Amino acid sequence: MKYKYVVIGAGAAGLVVAIGLAKAKKKVLLIENNLFGGDCTNFGCIPSKTLIASSKVAHDIKRAKDFGINFKIGNSTIDHLDYDTTASLKRVRDTIEKIRLNEDEKALKKIGVTTLKAKASFKTDKIIEAINSDGQKLNIFAKKIIIATGSIPFIPPINGLDKTPYDTNETIFNLEKIPKSLTILGAGAIGSELSQAFQRLGSKVTLIDLAPKILFNEDIDSSKMLKDVFEEEGISLYLNSSVENIKYQNDSFEVIVKNKENSYVNQIKSEKLLVATGRIANLKNLNLEKADIDYSSKGIEVDSFARTNKKHIFAIGDCIGEPFFTHKAENMARSVLFTLLVPFLKKKISLSLMPRVTFTDPEVASIGLNEIQAIKKYSKKHVATYFVSLDTLDRAICENEKNGFVKIVTHKFSGEILGACIVARRAGEMLSEIILSMKKNIKIHSLANLIYPYPTYSLAIRKAADMYLTQTIFKRKK
Repeated sequence: MKYKYVVIGAGAAGLVVAIGLAKAKKKVLLIENNLFGGDCTNFGCIPSKTLIASSKVAHDIKRAKDFGINFKIGNSTIDHLDYDTTASLKRVRDTIEKIRLNEDEKALKKIGVTTLKAKASFKTDKIIEAINSDGQKLNIFAKKIIIATGSIPFIPPINGLDKTPYDTNETIFNLEKIPKSLTILGAGAIGSELSQAFQRLGSKVTLIDLAPKILFNEDIDSSKMLKDVFEEEGISLYLNSSVENIKYQNDSFEVIVKNKENSYVNQIKSEKLLVATGRIANLKNLNLEKADIDYSSKGIEVDSFARTNKKHIFAIGDCIGEPFFTHKAENMARSVLFTLLVPFLKKKISLSLMPRVTFTDPEVASIGLNEIQAIKKYSKKHVATYFVSLDTLDRAICENEKNGFVKIVTHKFSGEILGACIVARRAGEMLSEIILSMKKNIKIHSLANLIYPYPTYSLAIRKAADMYLTQTIFKRKK
């Protein structure tokens, strides 16, 4: 079999390239060993955001009194209702199937993409061996190869863990019912999102992390606020704590947790255990050595055009290493697609302005440097941070949203935006204005000149821009 283009992996990155080439009337083969749609559709973004949406509804019902709504169902008040949330997991699987209909083999064939369900590995830098489920082997010659194999869950070497039926994000959404109790290892984005979602849907959730704070890499104020929200909602937190041992007996998990500060040891029992301790590049069984492709434990090494050391082989998305974001994968894929179609105008890839959003409630959205990083880079006297709490914002007051803020970090006198963190129910959408400002080098004081619709959450950004004038410019003149 001979193809000009072969794409390995039908996740976000691989689909963008394969579909784009097919629409440009190019002959392309897309090889996938697992489910078409990749991690995001099947195990990540889509199922988690669907479950989060259900959990928000359950939570908002319980908050009815906060909005002046008092009603009874039979002889029960809203405070004492028992919710059956079993169907929320079925809704997750239905949503996955609905979205995957646009990404499966049948849909791709209509577009013109040739698909192959098989394990792919390199025999040489131009020959790929594909083995299907029947064990049949195919040798495929390709002029251009795009590796887009994504990432897989990282499983830490915890004593006893490998002898238990633990879940990861790849299996947790297959549960038939919401567990009565759930222990989650890892307070990163996945662990934090699912902790809150399962707690709101009826689980008794315990969240454990080695780090001293939730979302360790995020702004310290956002971590503190999320910690307060989690504790208020009843999630048990064990931060700065290590897991010493895990057992599974009598249909129950037993987790031994040790606090790093005072060596306090606790025993946690739960019906289910979710391991959410991060992800690693999925390079398993690719046999990259046979193609002489440079890589490390972090991922495949690429240049600014996403080319490996073999210039006809590209690597995009999670397989090149952190950060593991769908939007990073799609951005790289779009650039590579342009390079493949218009090689004399090949497009460089820039990942410097990488936004990130954790879809808890409230969401935590950020980009660029946080305050500590900015001070470390530029010194304290050259950095100015503007903080607006949502409880001062009219729209948030109307909607009873007390938890949230906008925090913009700038170069003190030029007004250049160095980074931002937004904590709010729609923080991910609000961040787009900051992304564009940083991309186009729009200074923070320029945002003060915009007319924002009233009342909106984005007015908090303009309030922060006003602070530049009152706290930096006018203060100096005074």
